[in-house]
Amino acid sequence: MSGIETLIARDIFFAAQKPVENFCLISAKSGVHVYRCTCGGLPAVAKYFEREGDRREILNYRILADCNVPTAAVYAAGAASVVLEDISVSNEWRLGAEEDMRDAEAASRLAGWYFVFHENGAAFSQLDTLYFEYGIFTEKNFLLMINKFHEAEELFKYLIKNLGKLRGLIYSPGFTLTYNDFYWTNLFVKKDRTAAMMFDFNLMGRGYRYSDIRNVCSSLSEEAGKIFAGEYDRLYFEKHKKTRREEEAYEKKIDDGLSDVFSLMFAFLEKERVPEWAEDIKKAAVDGRLLKKVESLVFDD
Repeated sequence: MSGIETLIARDIFFAAQKPVENFCLISAKSGVHVYRCTCGGLPAVAKYFEREGDRREILNYRILADCNVPTAAVYAAGAASVVLEDISVSNEWRLGAEEDMRDAEAASRLAGWYFVFHENGAAFSQLDTLYFEYGIFTEKNFLLMINKFHEAEELFKYLIKNLGKLRGLIYSPGFTLTYNDFYWTNLFVKKDRTAAMMFDFNLMGRGYRYSDIRNVCSSLSEEAGKIFAGEYDRLYFEKHKKTRREEEAYEKKIDDGLSDVFSLMFAFLEKERVPEWAEDIKKAAVDGRLLKKVESLVFDD
């Protein structure tokens, strides 16, 4: 076995007394190593996290279990690794496919999963300890951005000047669990299309329902996005006998003003290199469009 494979085997056996064997590397990127393997003789997928910060995904699976949110079965978890059922060999489930982004039934089932995720997550007693996207908004990080991306200096100087007011805005709505990383490659769908759920919870944290829903709908086709939003709203009204119109409007205002700034900072500060998807946001930061969005949020409040 390789060094990483040995670490996983020892970590899991120490934590759960289950042997992890028969490793086959799937991917190794940014300090996260993913293998197909067996765990106690069952087909499984093992993830090993080199970096302490990435190991939050291990805790996230425990949180999801405590909140009764459907996920892939967790066979074992250690200090730096987690072993999950291998959905690719499941008789009931399959991996998501790009065509699911245009499928009305898949969108409806996915809305059901997100509703449970948000509803149960809102009651989680330790939400304030979890990763928050806008937690990246600190004076230190804004100064780092000026050094890394000096063409947008005016934007980040404005953010530093108005940091107190921005914090007041972004911490005022109610929080829930948020997935933050939606894409079809992180999706499981039941083969009879009666359910869907997400996997890969490294970026799970706390945040706003609106931002999570917007993130999903931006990847779905227009029709599938309407079905997702409509089913989510139906489930919410059915349970609470009211809509989220007022709360959603406030969350949308914050999201519209700051989500691109977060994406820009994430690209520069969290990625090994600035990804291609950030190019349009970089242009908006340079030509002043992002600054106008932030100014509008600050002045309109």
